[in-house]
Amino acid sequence: MVKKVISQSLHKGKRLIWKEPVAKPFIIGLGVICLFCSCAKSLHRDNFVISGTYLEVISSDPKAAKLVYNEFKRLDDIFNFYKPTSELSRLNNTYNKPVKVSAELIEVLKLSKQLYTMSNGYFDVSQGALYSFWKDLISKDNIKALPQKEQIDKLKELGGIGNIVIDAKNSTVTIKKKGLKIDLSGIAKGYMVDKSALILKENKIDSALINAGGEVYCLGTNAGAPWSVGIKDPEEIGVVLESQGLIDEAVATSGDYEQFFELGGKRYSHMINPRTGFPVQNSLISVSVITKNCTTADGVATAFSIMGLGEVEMFITRNPSTMRIFVLALENGKKNVYFFK
Repeated sequence: MVKKVISQSLHKGKRLIWKEPVAKPFIIGLGVICLFCSCAKSLHRDNFVISGTYLEVISSDPKAAKLVYNEFKRLDDIFNFYKPTSELSRLNNTYNKPVKVSAELIEVLKLSKQLYTMSNGYFDVSQGALYSFWKDLISKDNIKALPQKEQIDKLKELGGIGNIVIDAKNSTVTIKKKGLKIDLSGIAKGYMVDKSALILKENKIDSALINAGGEVYCLGTNAGAPWSVGIKDPEEIGVVLESQGLIDEAVATSGDYEQFFELGGKRYSHMINPRTGFPVQNSLISVSVITKNCTTADGVATAFSIMGLGEVEMFITRNPSTMRIFVLALENGKKNVYFFK
């Protein structure tokens, strides 16, 4: 079992990464687990299912879980793509009409547009019609052939980030193309985690860990020590591949490690490349991003998983930050781990 991390930096445009063959098959970033010491025995640990995901709240304060759950429930009524009564669904059913929306929806749409530009279009929330088509197709679990390019191109034409017009002053959003659907699944969960952490702070709770299906925020410390978050091996129960001590930081993971389909002996990701319209085809199995907020970690991890290793390196060079990024790639039949700092 290889367990070794060599931290190197990207600076002055140079590519400085570490790469190490994995001794036995594993997947980094499938999820995270919390590693506790004896001082953490009094922690309350609560679990829920909300917004189609597994939500876990760990805190020494028994009030934390309910506060987080209620905030997730409130925000689910804004961002849920599949709930007909959600604010996002109501917006998606309009065309060329300014719609009054919440400050939260405007904020996430603004961040999504910024990430679209930074990622050169690999992160695109305007392609909801395309994503929905593929989700429905993959869920049937009996794909006989890939759709024709002409069919995919027609779906792509329904999108276009420029067709989402935000008027922050008047709190309105206008969809300028008929049939355009906004899908915020690549960023909303991280945002919901961040907003929940803010609610805890407002209620004088300064120590908690929020885990929404792998999107994690570590608020404050765990009895004076950093929260110890481990990236686990899905093939060996209890095996931790890497651990990080986090204080007021977030980690998010994206990849095709759980959801994919096979066709003609070839594996296809459930993640869709908005630039091609087809499932992602690159060497990346998973990407885990650690940074100061979960919204950024969630969106960036999604974009990185789609763009591929070379584009990830260019993104980091163009946008220097304090992010730590763990990437698992399958190259020439071998699994390699990359760490960017």
